[in-house]
Amino acid sequence: MKPYINISYLKLVGNRKTYSIPFYPGVNIIYGDSDTGKSSILEFINYLLGASNIELADEVKSSVEYAALELEINNVKYTFKRDIYNHSAFVEVYPCEFENCKNFFPKKYAPNYTNSNAPDGFFSDFLLDCLGFPKVKIKVSPSKVDSEVKRLSFRNIFKYVYVNQDDVGSKGFLDLNNWVQATSNREVLKYIFNVLDSTITELEVQIAESTKQSRSLLHKYTSVSEFLRETDYDSRDVLDDSITKIDLIISELENELARVNHDMMAGSKQHSELKSIFNELSLSEKRVAKDIIKTREQIEKYSRLKNDYQNDIAKINSIIHAQTRIGEVEITSNPCPVCEKPLESSKFTDKFQHTDRNYLVEELNSIQKKKKSIQSLIDELSTKSRILTQEQADFNADLSRAREMLDTESKAMITPYLTQRDTLVKEIASNRQSRSQLVTNIRVRNQQQKIHDSYENINAAIKLLQDRLSELKETAPSIQDVLEKLADYLKKYLKSVNIKRQEGISISPRSFAPVIRNRDYLNITSGGLRTIASVGFMIALLEYAIDAEINHPRLLMIDTVGKYLGKVTKQKYQDQTNTSDDLQEGISDPMKYQNIYEYILSVATRAEAKGSPCQIILVDNDVPDTFINRYKAYIVAHYSSTGDGGLEVGLIDDVGVIH
Repeated sequence: MKPYINISYLKLVGNRKTYSIPFYPGVNIIYGDSDTGKSSILEFINYLLGASNIELADEVKSSVEYAALELEINNVKYTFKRDIYNHSAFVEVYPCEFENCKNFFPKKYAPNYTNSNAPDGFFSDFLLDCLGFPKVKIKVSPSKVDSEVKRLSFRNIFKYVYVNQDDVGSKGFLDLNNWVQATSNREVLKYIFNVLDSTITELEVQIAESTKQSRSLLHKYTSVSEFLRETDYDSRDVLDDSITKIDLIISELENELARVNHDMMAGSKQHSELKSIFNELSLSEKRVAKDIIKTREQIEKYSRLKNDYQNDIAKINSIIHAQTRIGEVEITSNPCPVCEKPLESSKFTDKFQHTDRNYLVEELNSIQKKKKSIQSLIDELSTKSRILTQEQADFNADLSRAREMLDTESKAMITPYLTQRDTLVKEIASNRQSRSQLVTNIRVRNQQQKIHDSYENINAAIKLLQDRLSELKETAPSIQDVLEKLADYLKKYLKSVNIKRQEGISISPRSFAPVIRNRDYLNITSGGLRTIASVGFMIALLEYAIDAEINHPRLLMIDTVGKYLGKVTKQKYQDQTNTSDDLQEGISDPMKYQNIYEYILSVATRAEAKGSPCQIILVDNDVPDTFINRYKAYIVAHYSSTGDGGLEVGLIDDVGVIH
């Protein structure tokens, strides 16, 4: 069996719901408008397979708690869970589908080689072991005898599995413009094709280490099994049956409790009538209380007005009284106290100015009438207040009697149910506690089974390593043979796409990159042709893996297959292509775009016919119309930023929805 990775589900677990997208063996297409999160889907898969970080969109930050990937590696199902906000947190690995994770204790792996404190080691080593790929060290500078060596990680291999939208058709493809990285790439490709000088030795070492680990797992499994047997631990089947039975019992008890509660609350007609009377009295008492407050406020307002009138009456009376005393001049002949001359009384004969007495009397009478009228209102309101106060007292008395009757009736009604209800509650709690213990027990049994599965898996991996070692010893390929075969795959692809001048096609022995018309990939000026070449190179690697035993997971993910191919090129990519060269190449011909998709589909079809595992995930802004019409089954997601035609707006489809 050829080693493989097959993605089943990407799940983003959110605070409102779990966002999910399925994948299938063969071709999977995701397409739609820009800014709908298409690329984020591949980025999440990349992150869950060990990428160092991930850039999160705002809608993800507001909606998602963590990410999970359900997948299958060499016939074994796993679920990977990873914190998307803390990139250094351990990756949790469950040996089951996503829905069953609660029944297992996860393994915890460090996402990179910088943290050696993870309980179960490094995530990269785990993936390599699952795939049965040898763990080796490669030279940083292969041409130097004393070159430093570094551990080869799964991420080195994944570089030849996933191409993001920035790298498709760019000069940054596979870091070919970085000489140091490109040198390392050649060693990784040698590893993938089993042509490293140290491959046979490393395989022999890994077989020995894996065999030792197999013995350790067998001993561990035997010890755990013996302990569980001696402690009379129930088997998984018995535990499953017990949980099923106890769930049924809990459901029946909860139904009975609901019935008792319903009877207790609504079973007495008299209780309902008393409750209705009590509510009516309560509403009447509240209405009267409001009327009392309103009446007292009116009395207070009119009393202030009455006081104002009383003050005005007192002032007018004072004025009238003053006029009887002030304003008349008594004429006398008195000498001046200074010069002793007689004073002339004519200077004092004028009276003081004063208001007409009749007007004052009329005003006084008017205010006294108003005061009397206000007093009448106050008296009426006072009488009303006393009546309302009495009504309130009567209502309160009736409420007290109704409350007493209601309490008596409630007690008489509830008492027969209390014992039954308490018994049911205790029984439910007891069964839930028993269920919790059973779940813990089955997790222990699952852990035991996981040890056995790990033992079986490592033996299967040893068998793969042994087969590969035997094959390498008998027919170890040369790097020249590998490059020639890759070139054959690339030429077949370019012929199918129908590029112009299909000549000078090879794989450079210096850069291990595509060569078209004897021009190395980095020297191709047409961005569209580079797109065709970069996609073709990745497909050639996959085809090689379909046909031969190499260290490749038979998985391919490409973001924006149609980049530069007659599409509107984003501003940030426009300086990476020569538009006149694109025009000369006929890149905008829609048939070339369609031919790429047709060829990719043919690769998946050929893999299925050979019984070789293969999964291809493509992301694009759109796909050829004829392809959509004929191969709709391969489209796993189609997004529209406006939701036109009932299409989803993206994987995060409920932003702004009120819950």
